[in-house]
Amino acid sequence: MAALKASVWIVAVSSTSWAAVFTNDASVNSFVRAAAPGSNYGAAGALSVSGTNAVNAVGVANGAFDTFIRFNTASMLTNFDAAFGTNNWVVAGATLQVTEDAAPNNALFNRGVGGFEIRWIANDTWVEGTGRPSLPTADGITYSDESNLLNPATDATLGVFTNAGASGPLSFALALPVVFVNDVIAGGDVGLFLTALDPGVGFTFHSHKYGIEPARPFLEISAVPGPGISTINLSGSDLIITAKEGIAGGTYYLMSSTNVALPLNQWIPMATNQRSANGEFGWTVTNATGGSAAPARFFLVQLGQGP
Repeated sequence: MAALKASVWIVAVSSTSWAAVFTNDASVNSFVRAAAPGSNYGAAGALSVSGTNAVNAVGVANGAFDTFIRFNTASMLTNFDAAFGTNNWVVAGATLQVTEDAAPNNALFNRGVGGFEIRWIANDTWVEGTGRPSLPTADGITYSDESNLLNPATDATLGVFTNAGASGPLSFALALPVVFVNDVIAGGDVGLFLTALDPGVGFTFHSHKYGIEPARPFLEISAVPGPGISTINLSGSDLIITAKEGIAGGTYYLMSSTNVALPLNQWIPMATNQRSANGEFGWTVTNATGGSAAPARFFLVQLGQGP
């Protein structure tokens, strides 16, 4: 950590050239159905994302399905801290891995290839429940709960994808908006929501209740050492920061806090992102000092896709 006068402090982390990957198991999951808005299916061995026009194997339309999944990243945080040093790493990538069942043997599930969206959701309060396709319950998340759980103001899209229409493993490379990355590095629950964009999609895949472990959903996170700050200069009341990348061609953003002890997910992202060119990038923070009476401000460089 390097100190500057006039109530400005800079947090800098070192950078090396290797990466680490950690796979998080799904801890809870459930699909919900528009045709049965009060029913829970949290104990099913499968999950589903379906459009309104999709049909099952005998041509019957079972309506829209959405899926909720939560992953706990506490073990990941411990492992990355051990590998790189506490807080001395950044998330470089995130991939959702699932195993598609293109021919589910239960007539409840629709079939069909099409587009769907994966979102990060801020609300992790939903309960998995014990319902099954053959015996739905009302003790967990249902379709009727969606209006209270989903919030466009706080949630963030992680991408639009298409299923294969063939049984086997699939990997979906997720976007890295700041809210999602901050949730991942908090070391707690990370919630995803999958919903159809194509009315004909009928995407069924194995849940965390499925008997064969490798076929269950996984959230794979890759991390690299944090970018290193090269120079820190004051120009009047402005702060000029230059840094070296942690991974080639990455997009970096500047985080700010008045309390260096806060967890990284509570630091505030600045508005402007920088993509590294030739290994270097930087920012000018206007009026960074704030005067002699201003509280100390701390800055941290992170890898991601911005607010």
